[in-house]
Amino acid sequence: MPEQIIPTLTAIRLPRPTVTQTTFNLIVAGFVMAALNTGFWHRMREIFGDNPVQMALFSLAIFALTVLTLEFFGPGRLQKPVAAVLILLSASANYYERAFGVLIDREMVRNVLETTFTESSHLMTSGAVRTVLVTGILPAALVFLPRIRRVGRWQTLWRWPLGIMVSLAVLTGALFADFKTFSAVLRERKDLMTSYQPGATIGALARYAKQQMAAEAAAVQTVAPDAAPGPLLSAAKKPVLLVFFVGETARAQNFGLDGYARQTTPELAARDVINFTDVSSCGTSTAVSLPCMFSPFTQADYSRDRFLGHENLLDVMARAGFAIRWIDNNTGDQHIATRTGWDRVETLIDPAACDGECRDEVFLPLIEQTLAGIKQNTVLVLHMIGNHGPAYHLRYPADRAVFKPDCQTAEFSDCKVEEIVNAYDNAMLETDHVLCAAIDMLSGSDKALTAMLYVSDHGESLGENGLYLHAAPLFMAPETQRKVPMVLWFDKAFGDAMQLDGDCLRAEADQPISHDNLFHSMLGLADVATKTRIPALDLTSACRTHEAG
Repeated sequence: MPEQIIPTLTAIRLPRPTVTQTTFNLIVAGFVMAALNTGFWHRMREIFGDNPVQMALFSLAIFALTVLTLEFFGPGRLQKPVAAVLILLSASANYYERAFGVLIDREMVRNVLETTFTESSHLMTSGAVRTVLVTGILPAALVFLPRIRRVGRWQTLWRWPLGIMVSLAVLTGALFADFKTFSAVLRERKDLMTSYQPGATIGALARYAKQQMAAEAAAVQTVAPDAAPGPLLSAAKKPVLLVFFVGETARAQNFGLDGYARQTTPELAARDVINFTDVSSCGTSTAVSLPCMFSPFTQADYSRDRFLGHENLLDVMARAGFAIRWIDNNTGDQHIATRTGWDRVETLIDPAACDGECRDEVFLPLIEQTLAGIKQNTVLVLHMIGNHGPAYHLRYPADRAVFKPDCQTAEFSDCKVEEIVNAYDNAMLETDHVLCAAIDMLSGSDKALTAMLYVSDHGESLGENGLYLHAAPLFMAPETQRKVPMVLWFDKAFGDAMQLDGDCLRAEADQPISHDNLFHSMLGLADVATKTRIPALDLTSACRTHEAG
């Protein structure tokens, strides 16, 4: 074929319009507001649907805020790169809100930045890639197409602050046109601005960065400096082994022992366990709930800064002479075991349980190894993968799937709600199986006094009110993300040594409790003597024939 007939790439030229800096920002802001704020407009219609004037004024204010953001962060040559980044952030956040009902706040940013590659890859579905490509990557690339009519260097010195001031003036003027209404909306409907992009994501990133910098500079304060073995622990004839299974994303509503219509805990139902039926989590994400439950603080007093600035349960147990082991099959120790150390599971421990990532049965050989070599009092923390979504189908072997058809993808849009629930319930069955295998192993040991506690870090949404997954801000979190299962088991020798009345604990097991109880109850269960332990928060304190230290 003649060479002149074949167009070369250099011969293909896209038209490059020339626009002013202001026009460019107005176009980008218009696109972001119109195409990448689905959740924001949905809430706007809910709030102002019967008052078009208020909706128009508030829309103008938020449009001006978007222009202000572009002006502030993108002076001069930074204009196009900043616009591209903001489009990508907005497109990604908009997709995950539409797909899962997820809102971006500081803790969601923490979840994204502190997760593992394997976990995050489950969220990078074909639907996510396709949508972000069309709504984010391509528009972000197109911002580099037009030529910008630049002003001179000296004119830039007044043009940049002028653009900021004009945007700010429009924003302020629109809000003050009906300030009483708008201030009430902003105060009472925090979800409105939490769904606004790119503002919500920028704010969350800034708050995360600020907290991280403050945490790095914080000194760690000692907690329970008087911690020591109590009289019962000191008198024990064998070493004590406490196995603490920290569950992941298990919600009480789908836990068989808590009255779920399906029996998702058949093996636990056949064991002599103590099931706590009304347990509330500290937060709705691992990054909040996990540190909170190990901290000495209640949910009302907890903050990330306070946690990082103080020792936690593992430090106190170590001071009382316990060997501490944290083995992780999830997203890490969340800075809980910073001073005591932690390890990830290895596929060599149980290759049959691992295919790319490991199911929680990989923990069983570790329990066996710990029992075989135990020489001193030990706390074994096993951080489970549990029911972590959206790839629930990876949490259990296919031959143990009871509820079918089960969703076999992380792309929820490809599955019916019933299939998603089936996969979730199969993952719950797997947790039931692992816990009971651990109980059987512990109860058969003659080398230690053994006890096991299982509690989930938070719950999960399975499509209720259009929400999926977890990490909803606490002010709007549904009960499905806050109610979690919790199960205690101990062998007879442990109960006798620690003078624990199992019937008393069962009688109290339907009372409302929360993650607030865990720090104090673990100390009580192990008979660690310290003035820091609060008996009112220790679930074992009222069920002893002798008051422990």
